[in-house]
Amino acid sequence: MEEERAGVGFDRQNIVNLCIDSCDEKEQRGRLYHQYRSGASSFFSLFEAFAKMEQLYDELEFPQASTRYRSFRNDPVGGRMGQRGLSGSGWKKRRKMEILDKTLEERGECATFVVRVMYRQNTSWQGEVTWVEKQKKERFRSALELVRLLDSALGAEGSGSAAVFLAEKESAG
Repeated sequence: MEEERAGVGFDRQNIVNLCIDSCDEKEQRGRLYHQYRSGASSFFSLFEAFAKMEQLYDELEFPQASTRYRSFRNDPVGGRMGQRGLSGSGWKKRRKMEILDKTLEERGECATFVVRVMYRQNTSWQGEVTWVEKQKKERFRSALELVRLLDSALGAEGSGSAAVFLAEKESAG
C-alpha cells in the first residue's frame, strides 16, 4: 500500500522538493532535494532550478522524454538525437542517496513546493505541484504553467514576474 505525504505519492523517483529561500521579481533563490542526490543543490533562479531538474530526469531517464530538445550546438548538452540512450532504466541503475522522507522534511524560508513531473511530452513537463505550507495541490501541463503556479504562490505576479522572465528566456533560447 502506497503511503501519502503532503498530497503526493510517497515513494516515487520523480519527486523533487523545491525550497525557495528568497524571491523577488527577477530571482528566486533556494535549494532542491531529490532522493537520488546527496544533499541540496542550490539555485539562483527558477530557470536554473528547472535546468537542474531536467538534467536529473535525463540522467535517471525518468520520466522519459518523448522528444529531444533541439539546439544549435552539436554536443550532449544540446541533446542531439542519438546522443543519449533511451533504455528507460537509468533510475533503476542508480542508488538512492537519501530517503525520500528526509528530502521532503526540508523547508524553504519563503515557500516549499513538492514537484512531481509525471510526463515529459511535447518538450515540456506535465505533473503536479504541492504548495506544502498551504497544503494545496495543482496539476500543470507545461513548465511555463508550473512557473506561473509558483509565481502565484510567491505573490510575484506582474510584468517583472518569473513566469514572464522564463517565457522571455525560452523564446530567446
